[in-house]
Amino acid sequence: MKKSKKHSRVKFLCAVLLCALLGGSLSACQVHESDEAENPKYVIGVVTKSRSSEYWMSVCSGMEKAASDLGVKVIIMSPDTETDEKTQQQMIGSLLKKDIDALAVSPINSHNAKGYLKKAEEKGIQVVSYDTKILEKGVPYIGIDNEKVGRELAQYMAAQMKKKGLVGIISGNLKQSSHASRLKGFRDYIDKNTDIKIAFTESGYSNLRMPEKEISRLMREHPDLNGIFATSAVTALGIMEYLGDRPVLIATVDAQEDALDAVKKGKIGALAYQPGYEIGYETVRYIVNQKEGKKQPEQKIIQADLKIKPQK
Repeated sequence: MKKSKKHSRVKFLCAVLLCALLGGSLSACQVHESDEAENPKYVIGVVTKSRSSEYWMSVCSGMEKAASDLGVKVIIMSPDTETDEKTQQQMIGSLLKKDIDALAVSPINSHNAKGYLKKAEEKGIQVVSYDTKILEKGVPYIGIDNEKVGRELAQYMAAQMKKKGLVGIISGNLKQSSHASRLKGFRDYIDKNTDIKIAFTESGYSNLRMPEKEISRLMREHPDLNGIFATSAVTALGIMEYLGDRPVLIATVDAQEDALDAVKKGKIGALAYQPGYEIGYETVRYIVNQKEGKKQPEQKIIQADLKIKPQK
């Protein structure tokens, strides 16, 4: 049944009120409900890490499509940035007060989940993690194998650098298991299989650009740098723009069309293409299958294709 304008206004005002209760403005607090299926089988609460990047928008689109296809409803809440752990925790708490059947979380802090997992268990609400693991026993995960991705990008860079030289690492927040696992996979391969030296490791750039003054400092301190591994494509794009035509090999991760375009143009060496739409879709499908009693693996691993710049 088509919603009335009055219903839409009420829904919007509820979102405004919810943001106010969370202590944020509309710009810092995004709430979205999928078009309601008639008598939805399940209501799924979703908390993302952000909705400000192309990757996160594609994750949400995949969830909304799955909800439409499978006859369920999703309520998606998103903090403004991937660094706002406090707001994300408040959003999780808010959803757990609603009449939901399941909760999907991509945690800003993979280690700080005990509190909301306990509340969910008390209410009989199943919890899954997606994109980034919740590091607690028994919580399912839907997403790419981040450690494998780190190894594959290290292998690519090592081959291009003939297993010698200097690389730097610029990582997202290491409280997030996705970034920590990419970093681990990359370092392990470099340390065990090459003579490449890791010149520096900087962290804290989760879907954020590194300030130019910081990139400039690193390049001054390491003028012989041959490559940079960035665990986020947004970060890599900022580095690429700063470096211009300097012969520094860049490898990164995510589903960003501008990053993919940079690979095609040879400005980024390799991109592990993390399919946000598929991760979003499969997260909702996983929950529905689980609710319907279908046997599910504890991890649903989604393939991340490696995109490599054209060879001359």
